[in-house]
Amino acid sequence: MSPASSRPRRSPRRLFVAMFSVALAGSVLFAPQPAGAQSASTTVLRVSGASVYALAANVAGGSCDSEIGSHSVALASGENWPDALAGAALDRPLLLTKQAFLPAATRDYLEPCASHAKAKVIILGGPAAVSEGVAETLRGMGFRVDRFAGDDRYATARRVAHTFAPDEIDTVYLASGVNFADAVAAAPSVTMETPLILTTPHELHDEARRFLTDEDRVVSSVTILGGTAAISAAVEEEIRELGIDTDRIAGADRYETAALIARRAFSTSGCHPVTDVAVASGTVPFGGLAAGAVRGPCEPLLLAPGSDQPVPETLGRFGQDWRLAIGGGVRATVTGVGPGSAIPTAALSAVATGVVRGSGSAGADVSGALGWNSVAPSVVQIRCVSVAGGTTRSGSGFVVGDGRHIVTNEHVVHDDQGRPCIRIRAYVGGTFEQAPEKFLPVSIVRASEKHDLALLTTDPDIDPLPTVTIATEPLQASETLIALGYPSIGGDTMTLTTGRYSGTQVLDGVTWIKTDTPIAPGSSGGPVFNDRREVVGVSTLLRLAIRGQAGTIGSLSLLATTEDLQALLDGDIGE
Repeated sequence: MSPASSRPRRSPRRLFVAMFSVALAGSVLFAPQPAGAQSASTTVLRVSGASVYALAANVAGGSCDSEIGSHSVALASGENWPDALAGAALDRPLLLTKQAFLPAATRDYLEPCASHAKAKVIILGGPAAVSEGVAETLRGMGFRVDRFAGDDRYATARRVAHTFAPDEIDTVYLASGVNFADAVAAAPSVTMETPLILTTPHELHDEARRFLTDEDRVVSSVTILGGTAAISAAVEEEIRELGIDTDRIAGADRYETAALIARRAFSTSGCHPVTDVAVASGTVPFGGLAAGAVRGPCEPLLLAPGSDQPVPETLGRFGQDWRLAIGGGVRATVTGVGPGSAIPTAALSAVATGVVRGSGSAGADVSGALGWNSVAPSVVQIRCVSVAGGTTRSGSGFVVGDGRHIVTNEHVVHDDQGRPCIRIRAYVGGTFEQAPEKFLPVSIVRASEKHDLALLTTDPDIDPLPTVTIATEPLQASETLIALGYPSIGGDTMTLTTGRYSGTQVLDGVTWIKTDTPIAPGSSGGPVFNDRREVVGVSTLLRLAIRGQAGTIGSLSLLATTEDLQALLDGDIGE
């Protein structure tokens, strides 16, 4: 049975009660992959609560007496998180409680459930986590109460897995019992058929070993969650010595690891398109624990730092790849699980749009200290009206040469049949804080579809605009790249994103620059600089898929080279 089939998709209404929503809809046309496909419409929601107990109840969704509610729930401590990790496999809402008494928010959720013939609460953890007094309160309300508990978090997780897992298991997830982040990120993929067990970082815990070596069970493989700091290579070797295959999902930090886990939904059978993504706190566990319990393998869960930390570029890169993976004309949802202090709106926007607003090195002032406002006057926004139905297309560009010529992408100024737009305008004067003040009519001098480059010209009588400097030195491995442009989603001001040079790729006889720099729709045709403020490439929407054992796990942006840019200016390419 595939992971997707073992825990079905759920209605977002069942999963979350939205406290507010903001629609973020793309208006640019994706090109050239596939050429002209419309971008997805993404709605950003947030679910929150006055306490972790109210948050968990709100995440659980409709009350028990409603059509979308659940009469059977799991209950764990809201004061200490480890036992709650086991709740992901139970495929039911996870509520939270005080050790000594049932909080009002939890009781309010449960009261309508008690009259159901099959009303049941599964308590996770022993009396030190959830007291017998709480269990008696639940019985007095009319619930059947079961308890899964062991001597510690490792034993509790093993007992849950042992009770519900089948005799033959394709995959077991193994997470650190010391930190919650990796287990929370994987929770949507954890099911009765693909259970989660816990270990200590440097030695395979006895409870984990006991589960893997159970003579009544056959385990084919173990997927280790997190890097070697979370679970060491020695633990992985111990598992292999048991005759069990291993693989590992690991990023540079918890946020990248969560994104890598989430990307597996892109290639999971039955998940296309992935239209529902949630973002939980990577530093406070309870929202993510509650969300992971009710989400399935087709509904990935990302992690984000609090509002006092920069938004990770990882979220923007995931957003870029997600938008391309789901294609055009698809309605999608990003839900923040927790208050704005735990899940900043900027993090949700990064996932929804693929753009980290004002990003750069951690906390850097991109418009001031780094001096990028000095090149902002050379970067323009391009808008054009195509022949087909008067469709408006948008992109970015930059001023070159005599100050009256502009470079952009060929697909920005042509429709899907290769016909030039009937009206093109370059909007100038924008900064990181201010939208462009005025527009100039422009026309196409020449364009190359093969290289996705176009040269435009303005009125020869205007005062020349500030121009960019084009680099002459080759890029070095891992050199920092800075892309400027006007993404179609996230406001009318200029946006800066950063990444690294990752070599080149030849496709159909054309050489492209590879980079992990996020390039959002609307930024197409914008300049990409080195840290000396020299143009080293031109943004496009071409993407190069990165494939792993689980299929496509990411992608790199492709940039037009300065060699092709110079050939366009010299008239050697384009017509």
